[in-house]
Amino acid sequence: MKFKYLAVVAFVLLAACSSITVKTDWDHHADFTKFKTFAWFDHTGAEHQPRQPNQIVDTRIRRAIAEDLIAKGMSQTSPAKADIHITYYTSTESHLQMYSSGWGYGYWGGWHMGYTDVYQYEVGTMIVDVIDRGDRQLVWRGTLSKALSQKDSSEKRIRNAAAKLLYDFPPGS
Repeated sequence: MKFKYLAVVAFVLLAACSSITVKTDWDHHADFTKFKTFAWFDHTGAEHQPRQPNQIVDTRIRRAIAEDLIAKGMSQTSPAKADIHITYYTSTESHLQMYSSGWGYGYWGGWHMGYTDVYQYEVGTMIVDVIDRGDRQLVWRGTLSKALSQKDSSEKRIRNAAAKLLYDFPPGS
């Protein structure tokens, strides 16, 4: 029983400490040096409504992204005047993790039967798109995925995640 408890604790710690997976891609022909201002692109068509987190988390995500862009020398302006439009999407997906102790000859002698435990956890994904306002083309996309915990909606964790996601934006900087 002790071994089973330790396995559960180890899994929870690993899931809580799981690293953030970040992937980015961009239009290699886009001139990112001309982008000095940004604004939020808000979806209006019902068919394009992204699933957003609650209003508090939405505000934290927008604030974290804006602060990161401002720290990189950009300024926020109205959508009509912005060089680029920023939008983001979020999703969660359930994952299963199985742990099996196997079976065999025990350390102290004798055979033992193993057991299998199944753990369910949520993986959150956030996609940030950067759109050139002039030609309305996607010029940069960042994707971040992480196993979630109850604490992941805190402002500090969201700021850290946004900083990791936007680390390579703009490309070549």
